[in-house]
Amino acid sequence: MTTQKQFTDLLYEIEPSTSTVNACSSAHTTLRAALKSDDEFAKVHKTDFLSGSHKRDTAIRPQKIDGVLQRPDVDIIVVTKHSKDDDPDDVLTTLEKALRDAGYKNVKVNRRSIAVTLSTVDMDVVPIIENGLSYLIPDKQLGQWLTTNPPAHTQWTIDENSRTGGRFKPLVKLFKWWRRVNLADLRRPKGFILECVVSKFMSTTQSNYEALFVDLLESIRDDYAGYAAAGLVPFLEDPGVAGNNVFSHVTADEFQIFYDKVKEHAKLARDAKNETDDDKALEKWREVLGSCFPAAASSRSAASSLVRPVVGVGLSFPAVAAVPNKPSGFA
Repeated sequence: MTTQKQFTDLLYEIEPSTSTVNACSSAHTTLRAALKSDDEFAKVHKTDFLSGSHKRDTAIRPQKIDGVLQRPDVDIIVVTKHSKDDDPDDVLTTLEKALRDAGYKNVKVNRRSIAVTLSTVDMDVVPIIENGLSYLIPDKQLGQWLTTNPPAHTQWTIDENSRTGGRFKPLVKLFKWWRRVNLADLRRPKGFILECVVSKFMSTTQSNYEALFVDLLESIRDDYAGYAAAGLVPFLEDPGVAGNNVFSHVTADEFQIFYDKVKEHAKLARDAKNETDDDKALEKWREVLGSCFPAAASSRSAASSLVRPVVGVGLSFPAVAAVPNKPSGFA
């Protein structure tokens, strides 16, 4: 019989390490200070803050590919004094120049951000402008400014975690780990999309992580069966930007692959939960959640932030007002 302790031990193991957290904190702190001190960029710089899974405390440890530990991702939002009249491409170019002037060598202009690669961390630096209670993000491909509000998702995850007794973030991490183990080569859905899926389908009364995970897979399987059968992608509203679909960039083929794996593992996970033989249950759970699923409950204390409601993972975050909104396609 699988125990709650085995799941909390797994959660402990997939949590970003102290060295990862420290590397992220040092990298983003240094970059943000560099932008503020740049004489030219300071003319358009208003403030900055973090976004993404490290800010929301929904990140899992970096993965290894061919034995090489991959770099964690950190999202940095830079609120600027640009306006809607400014060309998105010019705005991104201005930020790119400031980063290069600050000494960053491995810099790439993306569609809505500047990617900065270091030896230990990947950073995505996103320029935005204020727009009433929300923000606008430049899209150089469309040549337009799009509605966004990155801080809202941070507040949303805090609220979801509170609503579920502190179990939302741990279940998100289990689901992200499951995806990495089983669908590592699938481009989407991932990241924040998975967080929205967990929010939609998780039980708010169940406290056992094994039951929560099994119920999650079964609920996705049952609710999305019609979409998969019809070759369609579901609509799941972005909790930040009303009317936006977090699945909007997921192709029908990607969703089908995702759904088929959920369906397959919903049965396998249910079998594992019902299995009375410990060795057989372990074998099944390792098929679902990988070889690092613990063989037995360890003596490790439940010290991980994953097993109680928290706000962050130790990175340094400035206080930012959050209102419900977030950009389509933002990870």
